[in-house]
Amino acid sequence: MHHRIHAAYHQAAFSRSTCAWLIIDDVAIEQWLASHLNDASVALLGLSLMWLMDEEEDALARRRFIPGEDGSSTLVPLLVCSDDMDFDCTVLMVEQVIDGDTVHWRRFGWSASGKLEVGISTRWNAENQPVSFSLEEFRAALETFDKLQKEPPSQ
Repeated sequence: MHHRIHAAYHQAAFSRSTCAWLIIDDVAIEQWLASHLNDASVALLGLSLMWLMDEEEDALARRRFIPGEDGSSTLVPLLVCSDDMDFDCTVLMVEQVIDGDTVHWRRFGWSASGKLEVGISTRWNAENQPVSFSLEEFRAALETFDKLQKEPPSQ
């Protein structure tokens, strides 16, 4: 079963305004993952594609989100501590595997390495709960996300 993913404007609980965000099955990514992983603390994290303070970390997050070649596996920093917005604090990682026309998030865990080595050392959750998306829809969500970031939300 493929879950739906798209981009839209959203106001996270820790934010004062709306901004571009990823939405899974019509629920903001941090809220959806908090439920999916049965971990309420995940709902307080921010999307790594937004507000990372370090330009190199921001570029790394963007590169890793982009689906690789068929059969590839990439460690993607999904969510980060909303207070620090960098890779030296809490970072929720996912192993993103491309299989034909499907993006699989195979396993989730917490990065034990920081900065530009984020995810190289990861404490994977013992209870694996994979998630799958249509590759075409996933790419479209990232493209829309980029467009929304360049346009201010209408008030």
